[in-house]
Amino acid sequence: MNKQRMIILALFAIILSFTISGEENTNETNDSEILLRGELESGGFRSGGDAITAEVQGNVIMALFHKDVGNLLITLTNNTGGQVYETVVNTSVLQQALIPLSGLPAGVYTITFSNSLGAMSGDFEI
Repeated sequence: MNKQRMIILALFAIILSFTISGEENTNETNDSEILLRGELESGGFRSGGDAITAEVQGNVIMALFHKDVGNLLITLTNNTGGQVYETVVNTSVLQQALIPLSGLPAGVYTITFSNSLGAMSGDFEI
């Protein structure tokens, strides 16, 4: 009898933890596409309209590179113009990048993708 109770309690705990986890993910996720302005000329043969699309997904930005534009500088700046993040991504090799937002205070930010072929940028809020 004790063994059955232990199994039932263990199953209940597992189900409860998944339920709570799902609720937290639903409440905290604030996915939204970032409208990018500007243009980057493609250096490769990948198809598609925009060279880059970006979307806030929880505490990261998911950037997708639909065209090969070579090495790309990615920067995040806050509403006062201060740079809070910078990295370089080779779009000849990578087709996506995750840009972390954790630790940044709430506010309006600008993401910029740039290189010698041009630049694209867009504003988002966290």
